[in-house]
Amino acid sequence: MKAEEFKEAFLVLSENEQMSVLRKLLPVFWRTIKGDPKKVREMFSMLSEECGGSMANMISMMEMRGRKGGSCCG
Repeated sequence: MKAEEFKEAFLVLSENEQMSVLRKLLPVFWRTIKGDPKKVREMFSMLSEECGGSMANMISMMEMRGRKGGSCCG
């Protein structure tokens, strides 16, 4: 399935179904990129650009936790 097809199918789902899909996909996605700081920065950059200020604030908080030795995502 191509990205645009997936996006269209995803948007048709209810909010609960969308969350279920994300809960299944995000851990797998994270495991594939977490070893590559460039990919992680790219993902956070994209999220902050696409999702606005609230996402940027959350990303800043996550970055600070990461620097202190904590981790939100394993």
